Amino acid sequence: NAMADGAPTSLDEPLIRLGRRRLQPTETVARTEATQQRDALLPFVVISSTYLLFTITDGALRMIVLLHAYRKSFTAMEVTLMFVLYELAGVGTNLAAGIAGARWGIRATLVTGLLLQIVTFGLLFGWEDGWSKSQAILYVTGVQLFGGVAKDLTKLGGKTVTKLVTPEEKETQLFKLVSLLTGWKNS
Repeated sequence: NAMADGAPTSLDEPLIRLGRRRLQPTETVARTEATQQRDALLPFVVISSTYLLFTITDGALRMIVLLHAYRKSFTAMEVTLMFVLYELAGVGTNLAAGIAGARWGIRATLVTGLLLQIVTFGLLFGWEDGWSKSQAILYVTGVQLFGGVAKDLTKLGGKTVTKLVTPEEKETQLFKLVSLLTGWKNS
């Protein structure tokens, strides 16, 4: 099978030289289909894992703020004020994230959300113990705005990729599952 100068005459010859047998056409098709299925689910696994881990860090971030405010003797209303922009950020961010996701893709919104979460963590280190309550509330409320935007940008990726990999005939089941999980989370 080799030419006179030793160069392989087919693409399979280097594999045969390494002691590997040539794949039969049915094995190649089966391996290709398995690879395509794996490659199709890889973005789902990566984005879903990222979203789940983000959810944990986001909850931890809010808990840190809450516990620090408690330690500094903030009232319940003062703590509530700190989270107003976090929650209100969702209104504008969801609209803008949908447009950004359609224009630049899920990856861009996901990475931007993750980077904003890191910025949020970093900015919270700037909360000085010597500040008055009103200074601390203004600062933390502003920082929480970044956290709220980060949450909604990351959530867009997590929910979109799930929708994209769900077969059309299973969408009703997906909707019921998402409703159930969201209800549990919000309880």
